[in-house]
Amino acid sequence: MDNAKFYEAFDWGSFTDAEINVKNILKTIPEDVQSIIDVGCGNGLITNVLSEKYTVLGVDRSQKALAFVNSDKLLASCDKIPVANKSFDLVLCSEVLEHLPDDVFYSTINELDRIANKYILISVPNQESINKGMIRCPKCQFVYHRNLHMRSFNHEVFAKLYPTYELIEHKAFGLKVRQYNSFLSRIKHNITPSTSWIPWFWTKNSSRKSFCPNCEIEFENKYKFNFLSLSLDIINILMSSKKEFWLMVLLKRKEI
Repeated sequence: MDNAKFYEAFDWGSFTDAEINVKNILKTIPEDVQSIIDVGCGNGLITNVLSEKYTVLGVDRSQKALAFVNSDKLLASCDKIPVANKSFDLVLCSEVLEHLPDDVFYSTINELDRIANKYILISVPNQESINKGMIRCPKCQFVYHRNLHMRSFNHEVFAKLYPTYELIEHKAFGLKVRQYNSFLSRIKHNITPSTSWIPWFWTKNSSRKSFCPNCEIEFENKYKFNFLSLSLDIINILMSSKKEFWLMVLLKRKEI
């Protein structure tokens, strides 16, 4: 979910968890790439590493986040970037698309295509069970994903989104996370209290602060035990498989 207030208030100085993505991005970048634009670069955890080898432009809409970027940088929204057509060998978009509402999402998909001279490299959660991360705001009762994720992806989605590109590589990586059966999830969300939706063994106490994108309050999503909710979680363990959490796809523009 795209909330500018939440994004600008985020503690970018404390965000350091990108090591596994950096390693896989570096392995995936084709040898003929010299210039990269990192769309939605955040605080530059990936951008700063790439700039040691490539000509890189980091793009983000948060001035606060860009303060940490060491390479060339540009303050702009991912769906409207003031650079020329086909101006970078590779367009990188990591951990961005899952947050975007439909209008911004499709505009961003088109913008990545417009800017890429040859390649688009995308990293998103892999076939994420969005329903697994839902919470309810205690003030306005709005139900949303705790990380403000709005959509789930597999590699086939990108082949359809970019018909003028060839999907030359896709891979899943990272910690394996269990999926959640959609039928069980509907039962859980309809008949159990929201304080039991995300159990203690999924999310540690230090990570339970949340920001409601509807009424814009910050609160702690504390867990309270519920027998039925736990029973559904146990049934789900028997029914659902685990998948690597991250998905990376590399697309190459088809020659005309």
